[in-house]
Amino acid sequence: MTACCSFYMVALAAVGNLFAVTPPADVDTVQYEIEVVLDPETHRLEGVERIRWTNRTSVSTDEIYLHLYLNAFASSQTTFMRELQWRSLRNRTDPDGDWGWIQVGRLILDDGSDLLPAMEFVRPDDDNQDDFTIARVGLPRVVEPGGVVELDLEFEAQLPWIIARTGFVGDFHLVGQWFPKIAVFAGERGWNRHQFHASSEFFADFGSYLVTITAPEEWVVGATGVEVRSSILAAGQQTVVYRAQRVHDFAWCAAPPDLMEVVEADFEPGRDVPMPWLDRARALLGLSAAELELPPMRLRLIVPREQRKLAVRMVHAARLSVAWYGLFYGAYPYPQLTIVSPPAGAREAGGMEYPTFMTTGADRLDAYPPFSWSSDIESLTAHEFGHQYFQGLLASNEFEEGWLDEGVTSFSDVLFMTAIAKDGLVPEIAAFDFWGSERLSLARPRLPVTVAGRAWEHRSRWAYYVASYTKMAITMRTLEGLIGPEAMARGMRSYVERFRFRHPTGSDLVEVLSEAAGWDLGPFFDQAVYGDAVPDWSVLSVHHRRPQPADGFSWDGGARIELEGEASSDDNAVDNEWIVDLQLARRGDFIGPIEVELRWSDGTVERRIWESESRWVRWRLEGSSRLEQVVIDPDVVWALETHRADNYWRDRAVGDDHPLWWVRKAIKLAGHIFLRFS
Repeated sequence: MTACCSFYMVALAAVGNLFAVTPPADVDTVQYEIEVVLDPETHRLEGVERIRWTNRTSVSTDEIYLHLYLNAFASSQTTFMRELQWRSLRNRTDPDGDWGWIQVGRLILDDGSDLLPAMEFVRPDDDNQDDFTIARVGLPRVVEPGGVVELDLEFEAQLPWIIARTGFVGDFHLVGQWFPKIAVFAGERGWNRHQFHASSEFFADFGSYLVTITAPEEWVVGATGVEVRSSILAAGQQTVVYRAQRVHDFAWCAAPPDLMEVVEADFEPGRDVPMPWLDRARALLGLSAAELELPPMRLRLIVPREQRKLAVRMVHAARLSVAWYGLFYGAYPYPQLTIVSPPAGAREAGGMEYPTFMTTGADRLDAYPPFSWSSDIESLTAHEFGHQYFQGLLASNEFEEGWLDEGVTSFSDVLFMTAIAKDGLVPEIAAFDFWGSERLSLARPRLPVTVAGRAWEHRSRWAYYVASYTKMAITMRTLEGLIGPEAMARGMRSYVERFRFRHPTGSDLVEVLSEAAGWDLGPFFDQAVYGDAVPDWSVLSVHHRRPQPADGFSWDGGARIELEGEASSDDNAVDNEWIVDLQLARRGDFIGPIEVELRWSDGTVERRIWESESRWVRWRLEGSSRLEQVVIDPDVVWALETHRADNYWRDRAVGDDHPLWWVRKAIKLAGHIFLRFS
């Protein structure tokens, strides 16, 4: 891993300020050493844990906070379960009596002080007295800036029946958010301590993990990081030791070998980087092939035996993901990626990301037509691997700015899928308008949606999804159209490289993209992300008339003169000239530059920019031919504008010479009705 990072930093040094790498700010803020034993019969964990936490801020503290995430599944009255409202987060919510919980049995400070009596549960978000996912521990001393605290803990945890990224089904165990985990201390802003909510994920410091897992002998085990050693114990047990560095979380899975199997693979850049992608990255980023070179890495898939026919396609999807994200966002700095496809009945464990460890999802029928024509394997792999960057490397605050991970990842995975379809890299995937489906999803909400905001404060979980995933992805697509693909690509790569291991915020993203674009994008983000402005423009009216000979009086200097024109009449109109009165309107409240295309009957095409600061504008146009067509936003740069039926006008006098003109009009009308009333 160190060699890969060093190579890449050397390559980046030649690129310039835009791609400058800032040293990570809080690597090794926290160090975990954990020993855990899994009881496969009771699905219970017994753990011993040591935490070494360094105060990397300029502010002292006399307390710490611990996340106890598994307590979200302790009863139907926790904040998580209340917000879930017995609906599915992935595929199932009913715990069927198998609740999950975590309990700290021992908590000793490095000076021998027993801190367990001082531990108390707090509910800073909703004061729900039935929620036990955050614990405060008062310290007998102040931890000054640069000071260190070491804690020795013992804990017991019960895994729930599979729900929301963690738990068990039969002998399959996906163990996520399973250990007492220290919260993030933000200096003057205090401790970032939020309860576990149904619509939020996680936020933690970067650090190192050394985790020893004891499980039944011969069981398949996979985890964050890399395996450093293993041994067989008495009584049919094994221990597997994993080490992970520069990560902010640790997850693992375990299952018997007759259920799951391991597929060992690798990523070899000389073999696995598509040449069209390399050429495209060179053109967009302005970098050489040497500067875009990617290191090899290990891929480890853990899949159900019933899905073994899909393993080749899964490996291919993983290799393409590593290639695309590496080319456009910088090399993946870890030596190994573990991918788990959960078995049937455990889909709640699918579609989740942890550093160097992610879960996807498939079905054995996906190996056969027509199910094999679906792009689910590729899109899910691309999305979860995208999280390896925006959640893994950057680790923004998903409690408070979930869109900064989910939305940017969604934007990226659609770009990835579009590239796969365009270049024919997966034969099963036909050409498809991936952005069109995203825009249809955005057209459904009946109320304007604000992207920014804490995850659990959205009107509903669906509103959170639309805001954080769909709308943010389309916002980024719109921005790409406005500033150009080159500026967007360079800005995104700069953002990832500059803020890896540093917890960026939304303002950081705005700043970097503004640098790449060369203009302040703050007003755009204020409307699209931090506000709920809706873009909607329309052609109000178009009127043609012939110019008339001048008639009446005028002045030449100080002298009044009589014009020699004739009385106005159509017979006196100038036959080879037209005056066109065109009115455009901004029906929505989003103010931004919009391009308007004008097509004339003589074949002339003209494009103009309207800043749309006013609600409407009138353009007086003069020419020797009639105005045949008006199109607002002809290149669909404003992907955020979902009501586009009134963006088009066509001169009835010119007509439509296409033999199926009525079919096109019917399709447009149907689309307009769907968007207005869906």
